[in-house]
This record gives sequence, structure tokens and C-alpha cells, in this order.
Amino acid sequence: MSPAGAAAGTHRPLGLTSRGVLLFLVLFGLAVAAVYPLREYVAQHNRIVALETKHRALQAENDRLAREQARLRDPAYVEQLAKRDFHMVHPGEQAWQLTGTPPAVGSTPARPAAPAPKPDRPWYQRAWDRLTSWAN
Repeated sequence: MSPAGAAAGTHRPLGLTSRGVLLFLVLFGLAVAAVYPLREYVAQHNRIVALETKHRALQAENDRLAREQARLRDPAYVEQLAKRDFHMVHPGEQAWQLTGTPPAVGSTPARPAAPAPKPDRPWYQRAWDRLTSWAN
């Protein structure tokens, strides 16, 4: 740069003219102004997708309830539910209710517990015996 150009005030930051700076500021303003509407559009789109998913789930639940409603019109099904859920029986029938837990299928008999150490020995000897038997 020559001393004459510096004296005339032609020093330009980043090599931009005043038109270039003005264009840059206008484009920056437009970009800033477009961010909020774009963000709102994306948020609304995501909400629409979530609501459509919820709508499909509710529609499936309505279909299931409609099938259940149709089944409840059948007297045999209602009788089955009454017997199972409310333990109702017809006059003259006997109702049996089993309590307790059923035995496990294929269970093996429980092993007898290991013999307890003799109580006549002090606690520290019993502890020592347990520690030394574990190490072997």
C-alpha cells in the first residue's frame, strides 16, 4: 500500500468495498430472520409426526376394544369370564378353589443342609474351621 492511498482513507478491512459490506450485512440479516421460522417449522413437523404415531396407537386400541365389545355380546364368553374372574357357578355346581403354590415341574428334592458345627466349641474355632475348609 502506498502512503498516498493510506492518506486518502482507502484502507478496506478484509478487502471488501462498502457495497460488499452492505451486501454481507443484508444477507446476514436475512439468515438471522429465517432461523426462527425454520426452527418453528421443524418443531411443528416433529409434533405432527408424534401426533400421527399416537393416532395410530389409539386407532389400534379402538380396534381391539371393538373386538372385545363384539366378544362380550356372546353369552358363552360372558359366562366364561364370570366363572374365571368372579368364581360364579350355576345352581347345583360345586366351586373348588385351590390355594398355595403348585410344585415346580421336574424339581429335584432339596439337598440336606450341611451339618452345623458343634455348638460346644467357641466361635473363633468354628470361624477358623470355616476359613480353613474354604481355602482347601
